[in-house]
Amino acid sequence: MSTYWLTVTAQEWVKVVQEKGYTQVNMGPKAPLDKMSQGDWILYYSPTIFHQKPNSICQKFTGISSVIDNNVYPQNAKKPQLWRRNVEFFHSMPKHAHLFHQYVDFLKEYEHWIDAFFQPVFEISRNDFIFIAEQIIIPTEEKCLLY
Repeated sequence: MSTYWLTVTAQEWVKVVQEKGYTQVNMGPKAPLDKMSQGDWILYYSPTIFHQKPNSICQKFTGISSVIDNNVYPQNAKKPQLWRRNVEFFHSMPKHAHLFHQYVDFLKEYEHWIDAFFQPVFEISRNDFIFIAEQIIIPTEEKCLLY
């Protein structure tokens, strides 16, 4: 059975990891990645466009990936404190999170929906994941979502 994760990262980083086929959460610690398993799903929320420019507001769901194996590995020998996992990304169209706050449970729990994203990575329900995924995914003939 799959687990559904949400991670918070700048949109520029989603683009970088999407092109490289891996994910790294919360600036690289191993512990959150160890909790994930092959077949789990990750939804990416981007509060900003650029990591180094916090005033570059984005506040959108910017990506979806699936964990493709059970390997957690260091970025490289020079940076053994930064960890990664292999994932497969799906084409998606970023959409603002406020569009979902009345429909998904993890956002309805908060008086101000933006407060839900203070954790850098957390588990969400299958129903919440599917609701958002169906709104942002761009279907292709090459990839089929089976969540």
